[in-house]
Amino acid sequence: HELTAPPPERRSHDDGLARCTASASRMHLPLSMMPTSPVAASLEEVVFVSGGYALLPPAQHYRPVFVPLMVSACAVILGVEFYENGLDARPDKVTKDCYYRLPFLGSIFCAADLSTNPLIGPSNDVLLRMGAKENKAILDGQFWRLVTPLFLHAGIVHCVLNMIVLLQLGMRLEEAYGATRVAIVYFISGIWGVIMSAVLAPHSISVGASGAIFGLMGASLGEVVQNWRLYERPCAAMGQLGFGAALQLLLGTMPLVDNFAHFFGFCMGLIAALGLLITPLASRATRSGSWPMAAKCLRHLLQVVAASLTYLLFIAGLLALYGNWDAYKLCPECARIACLPFPWGCDQSSPGACWWDCSLCSGGGVSAQVFWTGSQRNGSVVMRCPTLSNHDGGFENVTVQPLNVENVDDTSLVGLCKGHCPDAFG
Repeated sequence: HELTAPPPERRSHDDGLARCTASASRMHLPLSMMPTSPVAASLEEVVFVSGGYALLPPAQHYRPVFVPLMVSACAVILGVEFYENGLDARPDKVTKDCYYRLPFLGSIFCAADLSTNPLIGPSNDVLLRMGAKENKAILDGQFWRLVTPLFLHAGIVHCVLNMIVLLQLGMRLEEAYGATRVAIVYFISGIWGVIMSAVLAPHSISVGASGAIFGLMGASLGEVVQNWRLYERPCAAMGQLGFGAALQLLLGTMPLVDNFAHFFGFCMGLIAALGLLITPLASRATRSGSWPMAAKCLRHLLQVVAASLTYLLFIAGLLALYGNWDAYKLCPECARIACLPFPWGCDQSSPGACWWDCSLCSGGGVSAQVFWTGSQRNGSVVMRCPTLSNHDGGFENVTVQPLNVENVDDTSLVGLCKGHCPDAFG
């Protein structure tokens, strides 16, 4: 094809920002030749060259390998979780931990009761056994728990939702940039998310690939920044991706969601993309001298800053985790990343004021032992209170006495936690 558009006016090195409002009519290009992404939708790719437009051969399209492999691995491991959940099950006895059963080849694959796991998955004990994020185990030397949560899921619902998003984001990125770069972004985002979750939520046990998937979401935003001049409407692309990411992170502030992994995975994916996700088209344009020197320098500067920042953040995160730093003294408002009481501004210490509260008692796994002497009306409760500190894996023992323990149950235990645990409301 030949390009029939008249030569445009010479633009300064800031023309990338001006293109935020550019339109097809202004550029006088056929719609079939309008680039809608860093990899043009048509058979040709259009880039600005001083004095006119130039056609370049299509950028390389990679065959997706990594993303299908990760989807398959997560699906297989979910099956192993169900197998592990049924290992100790008796064929003649149904329990809450092994309620929904599927006999297969002499084994029992089972899921827990919905009251135990509403996501149609195994019990917490199985997830812990298979490598869920647990601070005490990580600090005791089981460092592989920083990686294994990326392959585990809490149930069928959790896994299916994550894999749908992974396919939508990951396939497009892998077709444009290849398996190696996408795999690097995926794993460093996911591992960084687990590290920061362990630092800021030491009391919680979590699994899931969502931190790594949010990393790919951040990477999609980062590649727009790094390949800004190749987008016809880069500001529109930034706005669309930014709005979607903000909405997902806002939904993550509901209880029982590890939004620390989401948020920090997203941030790491954004940083990593600035260093890794540069299209071959942009690289050729840079080498050929088609871009102003300022644009070339900015691109290389972003790569150096991204690589340095990634290294420093990993060092800081590991020091905070294994050095037993009190992260909430450095960042008192970080708890808001994980949970916001709703409606916003409600008094969560007042019963019924909020649809949900963000106390550590509700989502932190509080447990207790009950004792009494002579009569249950003269008893005591020793609670294992979740805390904001890494000490003892994120828990602290608190004794409440004297107390009538006749009617102590899960609901009353949460109430006792809110009234007596020091970090109940952060």
